[in-house]
Amino acid sequence: MYKMPGAGIGVAGGGVGSLAATGADVGWWIAVGLLLLVLGTAAVIASYRRTRRLARIKG
Repeated sequence: MYKMPGAGIGVAGGGVGSLAATGADVGWWIAVGLLLLVLGTAAVIASYRRTRRLARIKG
């Protein structure tokens, strides 16, 4: 079984290797969250514009 470097040293998860791996994972999730936030905002704006345009056409 694979063991992360530094996983068995000191307090559980307190090694430098495991901290670096955890930091990379957190950064990845923050990046994905920001991307989803931007895409969601773009979808809401597009939907709002489409609704306004259709309402204007129906008169």
